[in-house]
Amino acid sequence: MKRKMLNRLMAASIAAVMTVGMTGCGGNAGEPAGGEQTGGDTQAGSEEQGGETKTDTVEQGGGEEQSAAEEDDGMPEVRIDPETGEPFDLGGMEIIIADWWTGDPEEPKTDFQAAQREYQEWLQDTYNFTMVQKNYAGWGWEEGSIGEAFVQAATSGTDENIIYTLTNSAATAADVSQGLMYDLTKLDGDVIDLSAEKWQINGEVNSWKIGDSVYCFYTGPSEPRGGLYFNKTVLKDAGIDPETIYDMQADGTWTWDAWVDIMDKVQRDTDNDGQNDVFGCVQNNGAMIYMCVRSNGGELVTRNDDGTYTLTADSDAVKEGLHFAIDTVTNKYYLDYSNEEGSNWEDYKNLFMSGKAAFMYDEAYCAYEGGWLTGQNPVEINGVKLDQSVDYGYVMFPKGPKGDNVTNKGNNLLCLPASYSDEKARQLMFAYDVWTEDVPGYEGYYALLDNLYGGMKDTRSVDETIEMMTTRGVDDWHSIVPNFNPNDDFLWKLSVGADVDAILEQNIPAWQTAVDEFNASLKK
Repeated sequence: MKRKMLNRLMAASIAAVMTVGMTGCGGNAGEPAGGEQTGGDTQAGSEEQGGETKTDTVEQGGGEEQSAAEEDDGMPEVRIDPETGEPFDLGGMEIIIADWWTGDPEEPKTDFQAAQREYQEWLQDTYNFTMVQKNYAGWGWEEGSIGEAFVQAATSGTDENIIYTLTNSAATAADVSQGLMYDLTKLDGDVIDLSAEKWQINGEVNSWKIGDSVYCFYTGPSEPRGGLYFNKTVLKDAGIDPETIYDMQADGTWTWDAWVDIMDKVQRDTDNDGQNDVFGCVQNNGAMIYMCVRSNGGELVTRNDDGTYTLTADSDAVKEGLHFAIDTVTNKYYLDYSNEEGSNWEDYKNLFMSGKAAFMYDEAYCAYEGGWLTGQNPVEINGVKLDQSVDYGYVMFPKGPKGDNVTNKGNNLLCLPASYSDEKARQLMFAYDVWTEDVPGYEGYYALLDNLYGGMKDTRSVDETIEMMTTRGVDDWHSIVPNFNPNDDFLWKLSVGADVDAILEQNIPAWQTAVDEFNASLKK
């Protein structure tokens, strides 16, 4: 029986996430949480046209038609090259997915990984190529970096067959605007279908477009990033059913007001000494402030269709988000530990785990297997061991009046140099496309969820929250602009009692200059 690969929301395998460098581990942008190769989603060997499935066939002796793949091997139908009418043949080419983190290959540890290995070997045998993902050069754009290697390939060419992994950075933005990336729309409808879910689900092909041209890509769901952890014990002690937070997230009523209402009920003086013992929230304050802005539909900088950037830091959505972050969350509900003697920036973790606060803003990777929230590895901060038996949940950040429940994106980008011939680009993208299809027998499988099931304390945090996060990431464009420094000049000044409007106004002129200078450089 012929087998076609299914197009599903969560169909990218763990390797589809890992191939582009998961950025969560340790919170450092561009640092992967693992180094597995790619698996993916959508169909292999069939084309869906108007609700019908068209299956390619090849002629064999006596004029009898047979499917290009036999039913007994469990593999998808072999894809036919429309230019030749024969199965694709890549001529034995070696293809490199270049990154800055991949280690030595490991033997499969799970049934999925074994099936993925078998599928990848079948692909290489069937289409006559080899694919290897490897640590090709260092992170960044300095001498000896993968960014430098890409620019050299784009300007001078290379005999190697490389798909490059690059960071979300000003240098990448400059490369796009200066025409150093191959336009993937040349291949759309031929060897790739950019409208397919595996290309669209994370938004990157659209985020980095100029006009109708597509220069960067990433297959599979976005890496889940920042949200709100909640201490179930603290909520129950205040008479609140923790499940209601998931319910509000599901029905669209998880808002700033709903969050504030819960924090009002939780925050209290339990021993009647005139001082609160339990607070509404604790967090890495800067990250929370940005999320207040994003959850209200605001961004400090936005990207235009022509590849230039616009300063939007003085918009009503941004100002409302900043005031909510400071005037409401920080001034009323935040357990400020920064002035305590011997305080450490990580102390918020201890405070949350010890029941001093109901909510904590942090990244999803904290609950990956082995993460500091899981209890799988002993964690000690300032000589205090974390109580990792705490029962917690995880939801998206509540939405503001002008926004939605969103999270920050953590994807790296893949691209081809503009120096590649159309034929070379065609071969590489065909290979990458089949490489990132669903593994047979694991259609719809997203192995990162298995990792999170092992770390999170309940299934709703994974089945509902993480699934939402993978499709609701927003771009952090202000981090792309050189000389735009909102942290030292702005963010760290937004503490308890801060005059938000005055601090914002002080920074607008310098930010505008940075954006203008960057736009001018992109047009050269």
